Amino acid sequence: MHQSTRRGMILVSIANGLLLFGYGLSLPFFTIYLISQRQVSAAVAGLIIALAGLSRCVSSAISGELADVFGRKWVMQWGLFSQIVAMFALGLCIEFEANVPWMLTCYFLTTFLGAFFRPAANAWVTDHTTPKQRVEAFGIIRIGLNIGWALGPAVGGFLVRYSYSMAFYFTAILYAITILYLGRLISERKRKGLSRKPSFVSTLLSLKDSRLAKICFYVVLITAVNSQLVVGLSIHCKRYLQMPEYFIGWFFTINGLVVVCLQTVASRWMARHRLTTAMWWGCLFYAVGFGSVGFFRSFPLIALGVFLAGVGELIVSPGEQTLVSNIASRETRGRYLGMLMVFYNFGSALGFFVAGLLGDFVSPYYLPGPWLIVGVVAIGAGYGFWALKRELTPEENGKQTTPVPIKKDTITLN
Repeated sequence: MHQSTRRGMILVSIANGLLLFGYGLSLPFFTIYLISQRQVSAAVAGLIIALAGLSRCVSSAISGELADVFGRKWVMQWGLFSQIVAMFALGLCIEFEANVPWMLTCYFLTTFLGAFFRPAANAWVTDHTTPKQRVEAFGIIRIGLNIGWALGPAVGGFLVRYSYSMAFYFTAILYAITILYLGRLISERKRKGLSRKPSFVSTLLSLKDSRLAKICFYVVLITAVNSQLVVGLSIHCKRYLQMPEYFIGWFFTINGLVVVCLQTVASRWMARHRLTTAMWWGCLFYAVGFGSVGFFRSFPLIALGVFLAGVGELIVSPGEQTLVSNIASRETRGRYLGMLMVFYNFGSALGFFVAGLLGDFVSPYYLPGPWLIVGVVAIGAGYGFWALKRELTPEENGKQTTPVPIKKDTITLN
């Protein structure tokens, strides 16, 4: 990857890291807040988180389409500004113990607006890379995301011991810093020959591409597996193992550190293999990691399961983004990546809801049961990704058949 391209990816990676650090400070603990402070059952809390996740599906589709029409940077900044307002309002609701409907309204707005950034940012990355460079590029983005994820929950775990609302205020401040950072350092690349109005019907019709539809379906499955880290693990450790909140925060941190430390190695390994083969192995790591959690009672052994699941994440996440980027045309990158995030968020919502149900109705009778179910789903997703190899060209599947010249001036930075 050319030095200017790598610099651009690092800048976007830092922005993603700041955002996920802010997210990790507060939102992963909202489930615990509802259960411990507002006496909401695990099933209802899971349903609330799931419905909020579904709202992200809608906003992801809107974001991708708007990014194609109005530009990537504009959508990233507008979405962040709106989320700051909603996040600060949520902090106020928690601090003053507002009625639950008011609090949940702010929470839904926060999650809805929070989905505007990623599709636009991913489209920006795709604009500035070749198909062969995208695994490495999205790997760099994952490093930034997981540095934020490693630090955010660890700090948040201590913050919420004293004030849940303060954690949300700090999140809003970090988002404001990110807007200033993007405005200063990230420039929009000129996209010639693209002039059309937003068409959200066309966004939905993009699923007529059977390859995109299949990728999105398998993403739903593996994202539902990945979401167990936030809700399923919190319920398992807090309710059934009586672990303190900061232990749970450290599990999130371990998950993030795995990606920070090993993402470069994984990206290099993925560059030597077909994307579909790499995705199969990533899903297997998910299956073994989360599938074993229910059999463990101690912090070190659960941390081992989280570590293995983290290895799966550092393969699967950049792989799915690269696959979708590779099959999209230049004019539909935002649209395709927006649809990917629609199903990513739907998978998260489904996983959150199922985690609450499993925590209420399966764990009391057989504690490892939910995690065995999660492992089976991960294996199913892995087989689906592997079977896609018959429908992709070698280049789309990460195997470049002819050298692609790299232009020196591929990125415009301020």
